[in-house]
Amino acid sequence: MKKTITTLLSAAVLASAVSAKAASVTPLSVTEKNLDAGRMTVYDYGTIKLHAYATGDALNDEAYIVEGRDSLVGIELPSFTAGLDAWKKYIRSLQKPMNDIFLASHPAGASYIKGMNIYGTEGAVESMTGGAVYATTTGLHKVFGDDFHGNDMAKINKVVPAGKITVAGINFKVIDRGGEYDLEIPEANAVYTHMLGKKVHSIVTGRKHLDAMLEVLTEYQKKGYNMILSAHAEPEGQDAVAEKITYLQKLKDLLKQNQTGASFKKAVIAFFPDYAGENYLDMTVNSLYQDKTPD
Repeated sequence: MKKTITTLLSAAVLASAVSAKAASVTPLSVTEKNLDAGRMTVYDYGTIKLHAYATGDALNDEAYIVEGRDSLVGIELPSFTAGLDAWKKYIRSLQKPMNDIFLASHPAGASYIKGMNIYGTEGAVESMTGGAVYATTTGLHKVFGDDFHGNDMAKINKVVPAGKITVAGINFKVIDRGGEYDLEIPEANAVYTHMLGKKVHSIVTGRKHLDAMLEVLTEYQKKGYNMILSAHAEPEGQDAVAEKITYLQKLKDLLKQNQTGASFKKAVIAFFPDYAGENYLDMTVNSLYQDKTPD
């Protein structure tokens, strides 16, 4: 089933038009299409189209395709068989070549992009070959088995520095974040990052990481991105950025007030009772507290 929205976008996306720049790149239309697995939402900006694929898999994975006049460029991979198959079939339906993809955090499914140019920063290379992304991907493969293609990890073969880059005629900007990177899409006034989630607990790996996350989100506000794309949520707007800043600032306060992981977790849940991702909160507790008591 396919529907077209030409005059109204979702409240979340409209709320993100916080600057003249943002308003100037509001999509001409937004269409949705159900795939064999998951759903594709297409934002048409005239010069480019942004295809946002909500896989509907066990990890709520989201992958993106930027369509230019003659070619396609991917951002992240789906991870499970059904999503990868549907994604590949959808790409064929667009009848444009896709020879390029950016990978920052989701390298599972290498066989589906065999022969492609795979872009990423030096930090992302290190993370995927033996760092945090590698550990997470291999761990998820143990949990889900071969349906999660963690035994088929792609390798970056086009290392890129921070800054502007044009791929297949489409302009991007790489923002180096260490082990990961953000990717701006100027023609959509959008930025890709691994995780945001308006009503989802964040994974905070330390107190310095918490401060760094707040700096990044404040940067998002100053730049006035129209949409924030992430690998575990459908496209979000500036309202999600504001919500996440409030969340992280409260976490800083609660850290000062709670001496144990157990009391900290209880306090966070009390302040944010409608948040999903309690497993993410447990990971945060285990990182922030030496007593390792998330329950």
